[in-house]
Amino acid sequence: MLIKSLICLIALSALPEVHDDQTSVDELSSPQTTVASIRNLSDAEANRRYPVQMKGTVLLATPSSFVFHDGETAIWCERPRTDDESRIHLSAGMTVEIKGQSNRGHNAPLIQCSEVTVTGTGELPVPRKSSFSELQSGVLDCQWVTIDGVGISAQQGNFLQMAGTSVVVSTFGGKFFFNSTAVSPEMMESVIDAEITVTGVCLPRFNNRGNVLDSDIMSCVSDGLKITKEANKNPFESNKVTLGSLFEFSPVWSPTHRKVVTGTVTACEPGHQIFITDGEHNLRVIPQTYDIFKIGDVIQCAGFLEMEENFPVLRTSIIQTIGSDKPPEPSSVTPDSVLSIQLLAPNSDQRDHQAGLVRLSGNLIAVEDQLGKPFQLILDADGSLVPVTLASFQPPRQLRKIRPGSTLEVTGICSIRTSDRPEVNRMLRAESFEIRLRSPQDVTVLSTASWWNATRLLLLLAGTVALLLAALLVIFWMRRRIAQRGSELAEARREKDALELVAATTKQERTRVAADLHDTLEQSLAGVALQLRAIETARSKDLADRNLSLATQILSQSREDLRRSVWNLRLTDSGVTLLREELRKTCLAIFSVTPITAEVGGRGEERKLDVLTTDNLLMIAKEAMTNALKHSSPNHIQIDVDYTADQVSLCVTDDGCGFDADRVAGTHQGHFGLTGMQERVRRIGGELMLVSNPEHGTRIEVTVPR
Repeated sequence: MLIKSLICLIALSALPEVHDDQTSVDELSSPQTTVASIRNLSDAEANRRYPVQMKGTVLLATPSSFVFHDGETAIWCERPRTDDESRIHLSAGMTVEIKGQSNRGHNAPLIQCSEVTVTGTGELPVPRKSSFSELQSGVLDCQWVTIDGVGISAQQGNFLQMAGTSVVVSTFGGKFFFNSTAVSPEMMESVIDAEITVTGVCLPRFNNRGNVLDSDIMSCVSDGLKITKEANKNPFESNKVTLGSLFEFSPVWSPTHRKVVTGTVTACEPGHQIFITDGEHNLRVIPQTYDIFKIGDVIQCAGFLEMEENFPVLRTSIIQTIGSDKPPEPSSVTPDSVLSIQLLAPNSDQRDHQAGLVRLSGNLIAVEDQLGKPFQLILDADGSLVPVTLASFQPPRQLRKIRPGSTLEVTGICSIRTSDRPEVNRMLRAESFEIRLRSPQDVTVLSTASWWNATRLLLLLAGTVALLLAALLVIFWMRRRIAQRGSELAEARREKDALELVAATTKQERTRVAADLHDTLEQSLAGVALQLRAIETARSKDLADRNLSLATQILSQSREDLRRSVWNLRLTDSGVTLLREELRKTCLAIFSVTPITAEVGGRGEERKLDVLTTDNLLMIAKEAMTNALKHSSPNHIQIDVDYTADQVSLCVTDDGCGFDADRVAGTHQGHFGLTGMQERVRRIGGELMLVSNPEHGTRIEVTVPR
C-alpha cells in the first residue's frame, strides 16, 4: 500500500509540469505579436512557421523585402510573393500591420509575410549609438544604428536590387561600407575626408555556413548621412607627414583624415600602384587615377594611411607633381640583409627595404611563363630562392631566351612577406621576399650558361630512349599487322570454304527434297488419279462412294506430307543459336494437330553453338521426327539435347513400331532420309548412332565435339 501511495503522489506532482509544457506550446501556436519572440527562436523552432501578427514601422524597403521595427527591436521580413504591379509600395517611416509566419532564413530568423497593410506614416526610432566592434559582431542584425567616422571614398553602386551610392567609412577600429539610395552623386565628392555620421540598418554579411564575416550599414532616408565637419577643399592642405613618421604614437585618438606625403618616384604602374622614397624610407601609394609619372619625379600624395601586411600603404591617393630629381639609385642587397630585419625592434637603426628599390644578383633557376599569370624569373641568391616578377603579362623575347644557369643582376621593388603573427618575445620576422621589375631593362645578364647542360643531356637521352621505344612500337605494330592480315586471309579462306560447303549442302538438300517429294506428293497424286479413274468406271454408287472416300483420304495424307516437307525446307534464322528453344517451336508446329506428344529436354546448361552446327542438328531432328510420324505411328517422342564441356549430343527417341535397321530402305529404293542424316553428321564432324528394333521404337543419337 505504501508503494502505491508513493506512485500516486509522484503522478500527481507531475501533472502541473505537463500543463506548463502544453501552455508554452499553445503560446507559440498563437500569433506572435513581438519581434523579440521571433528573434529568440532557434533555427529549428523558426522553421516550424509559427503564426505572426504585428504592428510597427518600416526602416528599410527593397523590391522583395523590408526591415520591420515593432518599437523595441527589428527583424528582416520577406514581402508577399506577388507580381510587381500588385505589390504595394513601401518606404522608410511607413507604419504597417503584417501577418505571416516565422522562417529560419539563411542566417537568422525572419518573418515570411503573407499580408502587409499600410496604416499610415510614423517616426523612425531613435538609432542606437554603436561602435565598430559591435557592428562587426553581427549582434546588431537589422537594427537601427548610428556611428561616426570619416568618408574615405564614394562611388555609384547597386545593392539589394536598388541603385545608390556606396561610401567607405573609416571609424575607430576599422572600415565599413555605408550604402544609401538617398545620397546624390553631387554629394559624393564632399563626403571624402569629411567627418560624417551615418544612420541606417545594420546588415551583416554571412558565408555559406552562416558565419558572420562583417557588417555594412544601409539607409534609404535622406538624413542617413550627415556631414559634421567638412573636408579641406584643397586635399594637399591636409596634415603633412614625412615617410619616416607614418603611424607615429599619439595618446589622443583622432579621426583618420587624409595625410599628405612627399617623395621621389622609384616605380610607377599606372592605375595600380606607385612607389616613392625620401632616400631612406619607402612607401607604396595606391592612386585614384591612371596618371603616368616618370622615375625621378617628385610628387605629393594626399590619401588615407592603412597598415597592410605589417607595412603602411597610402590608399585613395590624389597625386600632383611638384618637381623632378635624378632617378634614385637602388640599394644592393642580399637575402640575409633583407630577411634579417627585426620588424618589432624599437628604435632600430637597421633599414628595411619594403617598397624600396633594390638590386640583387643570383643564378637563374627557372623561367615561369604561364598564360594569364605574371612572367617570373626564379633566382638562387646565396642559397635562397627569390621570385623576380615582371608587371607586364607579355614579356619581351629576350627574357624568354635567358638560359637557366645564367648569372643575372636584377633591379626592382622589394616586397617582403612577414609571418602571420609575432613570434616569441614579440619579434615579427620577415619570411620571404620578391622583386618586382619595372621593365625588361631591369634584368642584366652577367654570364650566360653553357648551351650544353644537364637538362639538355637528359633531353638527349630521353629522345634516344623515345626513338628506341618508337622503333620497338613500330616493329610490334608491324608484327601485329602481319598477324592480323594473316588472320584476315585465313578468315576469308574459311568463309570461302563455308560458301562452297553451303552450296554443296544446298545441292544435296535439293536432291533430298526432290526425293522426298517424289516419295510423298507424286505417289499420293498418282493414287488419287487411280481412284478418280475407278470412279468413272464404277458399276454401282456404293463402289463409287468408296473410291471417292479413298481419294479423299489420300489427299488428306498428301496434304500432311506436303506440310512436313515445307517444315523440312524451313531454315533457322542465323541469329538463333539456342537449340532447345528452336526444337520446342518445331515440335509445336509438327505435332499440334496430331495426338502425338513431344517433349524437349536434356542435361547441361544451354549455350550458344555456331550456326552451321545448330542448323544441321535441327534438320536432323526434324528428319527423325518426320520419319517417326510417317513410319512408326508413335504415341510419344522425346528429344534431348545434352551439353558437356567437350561435346553436345542430340537424341531423338520414339515409342513407335520400329524397324529392322539392317533392312532399311536406302537411296537405291528412292528413300533418302537416313542417308541425308549421315551426310549432315559428317558435315559438322559428328557421329551418328541408330538403334531400332521392330515393336521397340527407334533411337537416333548424334554427338558433335565442341
